[in-house]
Amino acid sequence: MAQTPEPHTYTLPPAAPFTNHGRTPAAWVLMLGASLGVLVFGVGLILNLMWVIIVGIVVALGSLVISQILRSMGMGQPAPAAAVHDENKDWYSA
Repeated sequence: MAQTPEPHTYTLPPAAPFTNHGRTPAAWVLMLGASLGVLVFGVGLILNLMWVIIVGIVVALGSLVISQILRSMGMGQPAPAAAVHDENKDWYSA
């Protein structure tokens, strides 16, 4: 005799996931600025010039600050909503 599985009581998420896949102006500024900063930093290490190393660090950190400003202006991916803690949630399911 075949066993009938117990029905699952899973619910859909409250909203659809973002469709931009992180391709926002804030993400591009962060990626390009951090890459340029690391490149300048590496050149400074090779040439053993402290001022070039400092410029690379400033460029990388500056891109982080500019990216956060762009995100706060609405040009980045919004922050996810706070998760609701549910004692009865099945954490082993997807």
